[in-house]
Amino acid sequence: MTGEHSGVPSVPTVPATVEPLPSPEILWRSERPELVALQWEARRRIASPWGMLAVALLESLLTIPHGVLYRSKLHPDGSPLNLAIALVGSSGAGKSTLYHGVAYALEFLGADVPDPESVRSGEGIPALMGWMEKGEDGAVVLVWRRGDHAVSLHYDEVGQLGAQAARTGSTISDAIKSLTSGERLGGQNSKGDGLTIPARSYRAVVTVAVQPSRAAPLLNDEAVAGGLAARFVYALVEDPTIAHLPIPTRSTERVTVPLTQRDNGVRFVDALPVMDAAHEADTRAAHRGEREPVDSRLLLNRAIIAIAFANLAGRAVLIDEDWELAGAFMAQSLQTREAVQDAVAAPVEDQRARLEAKMMERMQTMRGEGATFQEARRRLSRPQGDALTAMIRESRFTPW
Repeated sequence: MTGEHSGVPSVPTVPATVEPLPSPEILWRSERPELVALQWEARRRIASPWGMLAVALLESLLTIPHGVLYRSKLHPDGSPLNLAIALVGSSGAGKSTLYHGVAYALEFLGADVPDPESVRSGEGIPALMGWMEKGEDGAVVLVWRRGDHAVSLHYDEVGQLGAQAARTGSTISDAIKSLTSGERLGGQNSKGDGLTIPARSYRAVVTVAVQPSRAAPLLNDEAVAGGLAARFVYALVEDPTIAHLPIPTRSTERVTVPLTQRDNGVRFVDALPVMDAAHEADTRAAHRGEREPVDSRLLLNRAIIAIAFANLAGRAVLIDEDWELAGAFMAQSLQTREAVQDAVAAPVEDQRARLEAKMMERMQTMRGEGATFQEARRRLSRPQGDALTAMIRESRFTPW
């Protein structure tokens, strides 16, 4: 029995509702110099501002010391500031443009931001961070490749990620889950051979280039049940709303991002009251079965993004606007993820028909330009080439 008469305080009933996310559009109405510079540079390159902002947020996180954690009332021990973002667009949608654009728009003062790297298996990730070396006393110690313990991983195609996961016993997907949670990586055998990266000893970000119709490895039932789907935030790399915008005639005014705000050695970034309230309501909703598994990290990812916004503004502490801007980014993420889910769920026949139509249009264009059949065939993407082979075999296409 509980209650005031038993001497045990009652647990208050908390409203079921979690505050809705703000509209994505409010983000680009902000007058923060770093956001103005990113939006301006995106227009100058005819690039998606969402994709460019995603890269800037990741680079912001990479400049925060690896020992800094996000602390809320529900998790007073803190959470690592590691993040994974899916860059959504067709194959070759312009990752290099995004990174070059961020480098032109922003300067992280005195920072050596690591370049994105790729690995073929989960076991290869620890080797990007360091190696084991025997000291003069015979003890084997971990030697870090970078003094800041930071690493940036990138996969050029989500299909590549899925294939690697299948080929290596899902070590890639397991490693990404461990990486974003700041868990221990690697391991050693009974002889002491191998490489172990201690938990919470590194800063890591992950990007995956996602073609919507091939995104099943991130959003299928296994990915949702296993927690991989919840790890990813989504950013639109091909944005139809920018297609009609003119290129600015004036060059972008580069913004310097100071990093001295971390010089005082503060280990935690504390949640704002509104964030603690959101975490509490969300956790209670989860216990009532009212939260989708794919959204289990939505608020944590939002908090990490809010910290990245604060860091871009030269602050080590959060303000309400950081949380609001992060909410707008997450609203865009959910919209983009929903579109990707629709593409994944589309019938295979519809996907095949779209691929064939696109291939036929390309072949007709190249034929009109005077290309031979073999020349035109060599210029097709691999999926289009496979579609052409199938159509020829089924007598639905006649080479010229």
